[in-house]
Amino acid sequence: MAKLASVVDVPAGTPEGQVATIFFDPRCPYCHAAFAALHGRIAARWVPVVVLGDPDGGNRMAAAVLSGSDRVAALKTMFDTKGAATSSAPASAELIAKLAENKEAFASIFAASPALRPGVPTMFVPRPDGRLAIMVGYETGDDAKLRAVLTGS
Repeated sequence: MAKLASVVDVPAGTPEGQVATIFFDPRCPYCHAAFAALHGRIAARWVPVVVLGDPDGGNRMAAAVLSGSDRVAALKTMFDTKGAATSSAPASAELIAKLAENKEAFASIFAASPALRPGVPTMFVPRPDGRLAIMVGYETGDDAKLRAVLTGS
């Protein structure tokens, strides 16, 4: 998962084993709520996947974030403006290919785990014992659950 195109929102010095990987769709209001609650509080690798329809619009939004010189700031702006600041120009073929890889990885996860229902955000949260907790969806207060998983409390 570390090789997927993503936004790395990880403070310097954070151990690799304490970084959550979060798949999100740029148009998802639950993903926006998760980012608002977790940004600056939880080390995370945000992986864009366009799964909520209108692939062209979603790809433009995700590509705008991934092509930003400061991807974290670009992600925050994209969520804050609901993509209004996104260029109407089509995404480059290279970025479309990276987004396709992200989507393929996302689909593979759910294909390998039929008990899980696909949804965004999907959060892979490392536990102190090395196992991963998988959380699908986001509701207010889930940030506390995520922190509890990370710390083992």
